[in-house]
Amino acid sequence: MAKETTNQNSPAQTKIVLDNQKQGWWNSLTDGQRQMIVSLAIVLGISVTALIAIKFASNQVRKVVSNKEENQSFGEDKHATWAKQLKMAFDNDGWWGTDEASVRRVIRELPSKEDFQKVQVSYRRLYQGQNLIKDLTDELKATEFNEMLAILQSKPDRDNGEATPIYDPYAWAKRLYNAMSIYYAGFIPGTDEEAIQAVFSELPSQAAFADTAQAYQVLYGTSLEADLDGDLDWSMDWRAIIAKKPNS
Repeated sequence: MAKETTNQNSPAQTKIVLDNQKQGWWNSLTDGQRQMIVSLAIVLGISVTALIAIKFASNQVRKVVSNKEENQSFGEDKHATWAKQLKMAFDNDGWWGTDEASVRRVIRELPSKEDFQKVQVSYRRLYQGQNLIKDLTDELKATEFNEMLAILQSKPDRDNGEATPIYDPYAWAKRLYNAMSIYYAGFIPGTDEEAIQAVFSELPSQAAFADTAQAYQVLYGTSLEADLDGDLDWSMDWRAIIAKKPNS
């Protein structure tokens, strides 16, 4: 039987690579391509790590500031306390809607516009960047928000340390108008009687009501007395409330 001979000078046979022996994508790259990918990975890795570190540090700083402001709300800093009370009114113990009466009480309690600005700062610190004005517009109806603005606009620029009430018939007129301009579900007319009572409690005299009625006529071209009669109907004897006040 003839032996099979091998030709030493014949070209080498092509090596067949089975599927499970295929080269990985990394091995298929050139040295230059590998170096570029390594460099890019290093740069991106550092950038991502830096971003994560910055975000973590930022969150930690916000928590520290929030905790510090939280502690101040139990001390002498009334601005932090007012900010917290407003947030609690927005949350309303988990019930649907906002406790508008509590919001109004806090806004009325503020001595000046400057104090309201400080409350905004405390609110942002307490709740890690939240904006008080935005939350007010989100939580209140437009008429309620306008009422709060009217209260704030009637305050002095700075707290002068005196507890004397502000005499501002135009601000009272705006608040009464907004209290009688509420719509529920966007189309059902209603009246905020608590807002009206809040204005009445601030009026020092029957003369102040007369001045407010005059301002109302100037602003809206209609009678305050007629609007009060139409909105309150039999639910509130507003005339009796005003009659109990001194004449001047």
